[in-house]
Amino acid sequence: MPFYGSDLYVVSVDNEAYTPMRPIIDGMGLTYQGQADKLKSRFAKGVREIMIPTKGGEQTMLCLALRKLNGWLQTISPNKVRPEIRDNVIRYQEECDDVLYEYWTKGEVKNPRKAKKSLPGKITPEQQEAIKQLVMTRGKALPKENQAKAMITMWSSLKSHFGCSYKEISDDQFTEALSIAARVPLEGEFLGKQETLPEPKFDVNIPLQWWIDNNPLVRSGNLSFGKSLTAPSFDVTMEMLCGDNSTSAAIRLINVLEEAGFDVSAPKAEIVAMRKHLGNVEYGMKAIADACRRAGNKTISFRGGKAEYLIG
Repeated sequence: MPFYGSDLYVVSVDNEAYTPMRPIIDGMGLTYQGQADKLKSRFAKGVREIMIPTKGGEQTMLCLALRKLNGWLQTISPNKVRPEIRDNVIRYQEECDDVLYEYWTKGEVKNPRKAKKSLPGKITPEQQEAIKQLVMTRGKALPKENQAKAMITMWSSLKSHFGCSYKEISDDQFTEALSIAARVPLEGEFLGKQETLPEPKFDVNIPLQWWIDNNPLVRSGNLSFGKSLTAPSFDVTMEMLCGDNSTSAAIRLINVLEEAGFDVSAPKAEIVAMRKHLGNVEYGMKAIADACRRAGNKTISFRGGKAEYLIG
């Protein structure tokens, strides 16, 4: 029976179904000898050597009773195998047992395996089948080249989310399991036309009126602004550009950009420095004017930030 590139077999011995383990172990990408030793030690009562007819002739193979297969599959932890075979291991854990059982029951064998019983507190066989059918239906709806990968993706998502095989999911998690299997994104699946969302509007408005309303010096110096029918004149003095009582429209804009998540630290540093230097210039100019008024016809000399006058 073909299974993801491997040929699997089911044979009947003494009215019991057995499956050769070499094709399964090799198909999963595991080391055969290590798994064979584990089968002989831990599953000794379900293991036997059987002559199997293959394409290359009859071969003696180590076989495991089909009723024991799922037990062996669950001894393999996907988290402990090589990353490149992890998805393949999960695929075998989720599908191999059921596929072989279906092949067995629909073949010529007259003694099908007894119906499965659910574990206490776990989902029922009917619920297991519902999850499986959902996975198979979604997978088979895709282009053929995407089907296997899609099914692995869904099984892996369930395994990763619940930390166990889908057959061991708690009964109160059944609805959640269906939801996960139904909505996990699949490569090759048509998602329908996606509406293009409009670009978010970045609304920044800081008109001259804002400066008048928020800067007392600007307001007092431009009382007639906007009242004329002609183009209004707008006077800007040194005092309006610096000082603790002079609200800066430029810094307001920078703050808005910062709140929106933009890094505008460079222009902010520049504006703050310019305002500081303008303040120093204003202070110096006032010092010069004051010194000139007091000096009269005397000689003025400046040292640092202070103005001194000498009798000429």
